[in-house]
Amino acid sequence: MQRIINRLTANSLHIRFIKFGLIGLSGIVVNSAVLWLLHTFAQIDIFLASPLAIAVAIFNNFSWNDRFTWKVNREQRHNSYIQRLWKYYFSAALGAFLNYLVLLILTLQFDLFYLLSNLAGILAGMVSNFLLSEFWVFKDKPDTN
Repeated sequence: MQRIINRLTANSLHIRFIKFGLIGLSGIVVNSAVLWLLHTFAQIDIFLASPLAIAVAIFNNFSWNDRFTWKVNREQRHNSYIQRLWKYYFSAALGAFLNYLVLLILTLQFDLFYLLSNLAGILAGMVSNFLLSEFWVFKDKPDTN
C-alpha cells in the first residue's frame, strides 16, 4: 500500500498524468472525428459508430502513451508490446463502457447533442484509464532487491 501511495505522490506521476491528458486530447479528436465520419457520412447508427470510434481512439492513445508518457521505464517494462496493447484495451474497456453509457444517457435521455455527450463520456473514463495504465499496463518489472 505504501508503494502505491509513494507512486501517487511522486512528481513524475504528475508529469505522466499531464502527458496522459494531452494524449487524451488527441484521442478526443480522433474519437470525435471517427464518430462524426461514421455517423454522419457513413450513416452508421450511433449504437455501432460509437464503439468503433472508441476502439480507434484507444489504439491512438495506447500508441502515444507507450512511446511518450511511459517511455522512461521502457527497458524495465514487465510485458511485451502485444501484452501491453492487450492490457491497455482491456483496462480501457471500463473507460469505454463509461464513455458509451454516458453518451447514450445524455443523448437519449437528456437530448444533448451526441458529440457533447461523447465528450462527457470520454472525460468520465479518464481517471480509471490513467490509474490502470500506471499500475498495470506500463508497470515496471518488480524489484528483485
